[in-house]
Amino acid sequence: MKIFVYKSLFIFILIFLLFHATFGYVLKSYESKVQNSFDKDKINFFKDKIRNEIEKGVKRDRILNNEDAILINKFINKLKEDLNDTN
Repeated sequence: MKIFVYKSLFIFILIFLLFHATFGYVLKSYESKVQNSFDKDKINFFKDKIRNEIEKGVKRDRILNNEDAILINKFINKLKEDLNDTN
């Protein structure tokens, strides 16, 4: 019975090490990529870029073309109808 327990523990440890050597490494590399993509410098860069685009949009006469405005208007009206039907 002791030999079975020792062999089982040995196999479990080998499987555990194999898992961490393969999947653990891959997971850590993806985790580091995600953390690097959301650092403060990049977040501030995207904030500034969004602000600049909003300023450009405000300076224009018309932000949307007619087809887009009609489509968005129909969508908003459909949402209003759905919300009114729930009451």
